[in-house]
Amino acid sequence: MEERTLTTLIFGNVVIESNLRGAELRVYSEDWRGYQLRTDLGVTFRAPLDDIRGTVPQRDMAELVERFLKPAAAELEAHYPGGVERAQKELAQWLSATD
Repeated sequence: MEERTLTTLIFGNVVIESNLRGAELRVYSEDWRGYQLRTDLGVTFRAPLDDIRGTVPQRDMAELVERFLKPAAAELEAHYPGGVERAQKELAQWLSATD
C-alpha cells in the first residue's frame, strides 16, 4: 500500500485542489457547499501540486501563475485580500519552494 498526501492551496474561496491526476482550479460558493471548476482557458496542472513544486523554471513562473489563475481573477479581486496580484505572488513562491 502507498499513502499519498495531496496539497490544496486556498486563496479565499478560490482553491487549487490536487488529485492523483493533477490539480484543478475551483471557485467555491460562500457557504462552501458548491463549486465551479474553472478550466475555461484549458490551463490545468497535469500532476499533483507537490510533484510540480520546485520544478517550474523561474523564467516561466510568472506566465504560468498568471494563466492558471486568470479564470478566477474577478473572484480573487472581489474576495481575496490583495486580489489576484497577491494570489499570483503567493502561488509563485509556493511553487518555487524546494522543501
